[in-house]
Amino acid sequence: MLARDFYLNQIIKHKDTEFVKILTGIRRCGKSSLFLLYKDYLLEYGITAEQIIEINYEKFQFDDLRQPQALHDYIQKQIKNSSQKHYLFMDEVQELTEWAKAINSLRVSFPLDIYVTGSNSRIFSGEYLTYISGRYVDIKVFPLSFMEFMQFRNLRPEEKETAFNEYLRIGSFPSTALTVNDDLIESINSGLFDSIFSRDIILRGKLRDEGNFYKVAKFVLDNIGNQLSANAIANTLKSQGHRISVDAVDNYLTLMCNAFLLYQCERYDIRGKERLRTNGKYYVADIGLRNQLLGYRTGNIGHIIENIVFLELKRRGYEVSVGKYNSLEIDFIAIKGAEKNYIQVALSALEETVLQRELAPFYEVKDNYPKLLITMDTLDLSKDGFEHLNLLDFLLNKNPL
Repeated sequence: MLARDFYLNQIIKHKDTEFVKILTGIRRCGKSSLFLLYKDYLLEYGITAEQIIEINYEKFQFDDLRQPQALHDYIQKQIKNSSQKHYLFMDEVQELTEWAKAINSLRVSFPLDIYVTGSNSRIFSGEYLTYISGRYVDIKVFPLSFMEFMQFRNLRPEEKETAFNEYLRIGSFPSTALTVNDDLIESINSGLFDSIFSRDIILRGKLRDEGNFYKVAKFVLDNIGNQLSANAIANTLKSQGHRISVDAVDNYLTLMCNAFLLYQCERYDIRGKERLRTNGKYYVADIGLRNQLLGYRTGNIGHIIENIVFLELKRRGYEVSVGKYNSLEIDFIAIKGAEKNYIQVALSALEETVLQRELAPFYEVKDNYPKLLITMDTLDLSKDGFEHLNLLDFLLNKNPL
């Protein structure tokens, strides 16, 4: 099993703390594998197998443990020595009734260090979350970064251009990165698509009109990086002869975001210093899933690399917004603590007119925070104090971010 040290180190950092460690992210992005890696770490550093308790709600054998009392009784039987710390791993905790209340009861009743995964952000809503409010850490897990993709495929730095084309074509799920057979990759991505769309969105959301849902999903994934709203999507589909309400579109968008299929990037007024709740952008968790729904295309590559930069910033822990300054737009404002970066993304800016258009918002924003242009160009286009980064170098961590 290949290591994902970026996430593993985050888990290790919180070992033996009172906090419940919650790993969240889209289904099959590698959360369960991180549990296995962490379990190996524990065993290597002196924790015995008897101290580790594993429950996976995707396995039928744990179906009877979806009720809190049954779970409590099971854990009690597993703890042979109450003076020893035990390590509880629970996959897909959203399947547990009143999960936060149940987990908090376990936390205060037994000597447990608790780790859970969730594939739906709704686990962070509802009255029962108050039972662990302030007592959990959320470790956000994404599909593979480009650097991880190259590591999983055992590729050398000089192969990065070819690797990036593959990354765009097959996507970033660990199971596809470990496969080189195109037929098998197609089968894996098809299965991922069915699992996420059918199970996590359609079934969980109790959707009756699958046709309209897929129309909205296709529209959004075909317009990643464009400003969108539920009202605009509904009006566009109505103009094409489809009967759909704004409320239905809004529900579909919420369900896709809850399943970590989509991430919303809200707009931020730089001058007014306020978040705007209209016409944000949406980005997809994996380009391979987009290809599965729309078919693989080489067009719209500018917005696709914008999507990849957005995900990379999120992986690195930044809060990301779309910047608005008067009538101008900055692709991303990336904030982490006191750090702030303004970022423009383009396929190429070798033409002077394109370069000036991309840099125009930077000249208007007068503060001293870094202003970065990211393109596929290998020629350094830095000028006037604005720094240019090659996209692949940025993704491979050869940059100031």
